Amino acid sequence: MGYQCSKYCTKCKGFLTDREQRKVRGVGILYVLGFPILILMIVVGAIKATAPGEENPNCPAEPNMPWFLVLGGMGITCLLLVRIALNSCLRFIKNNQTCCYDVAGCFCEFSCNLIYDIVVMVLIVMWMITVSWWVFRHMIGPDKLYSIFSKEKLDTFRASLGDNDTIHDIQFANPLEDSYCDFLLYMVAFVLLSLGWIVLTGALIVFIADKIFNKIVCCRLCRDVTHDQLPETDTEQVRLHSNNPNLSSTTDL
Repeated sequence: MGYQCSKYCTKCKGFLTDREQRKVRGVGILYVLGFPILILMIVVGAIKATAPGEENPNCPAEPNMPWFLVLGGMGITCLLLVRIALNSCLRFIKNNQTCCYDVAGCFCEFSCNLIYDIVVMVLIVMWMITVSWWVFRHMIGPDKLYSIFSKEKLDTFRASLGDNDTIHDIQFANPLEDSYCDFLLYMVAFVLLSLGWIVLTGALIVFIADKIFNKIVCCRLCRDVTHDQLPETDTEQVRLHSNNPNLSSTTDL
């Protein structure tokens, strides 16, 4: 039992701190889980969407819901594709650069990826909060919302989002009612947003555990970087400053 727990903990630690262990057949698990969700959002949203500004018979309760799915899916897909391209370019530059040492290239790659990841995380979280409110509020209903939150707090939150629409008790039976929404459209949006929060939470946990704690706090960013490409003059200077010539091989950078 103790061995199994230790093995499980080792796997969890490796998953959180080693990028190679977070890949499925060479593809990052974030992309394996995220892209199918995004593609389904785009497809369902495009099928159920109407021209902007027109009434949507598929969902009178939330006419813009299809466009939430389409624009959100396309936007997040673009951000992830840029992330892949940026990572590939930085890795290529780092592996082929000759103007600086390996450690400098390692820090440069990490810094650019870190800044981009933070910006993307913030944008995705902002989009998820806004769209989740627009979708989930109809499932919960106005009475339950006002019973959970005070009227003042809820109205303030809605005002911050620019929300002045009617909150409905969603129903899927009568398309003539304002509270109607197509079952497939609404449930796809509801389920995919729920799955999106799960994937986003996992990504945040990995981001904090790997990039913040493992690489920054624990100073393990460039632990695997070797210095075989240092100029010969630098290794000669190290040898000259070594008190024991027999240790020159151990003092080479």
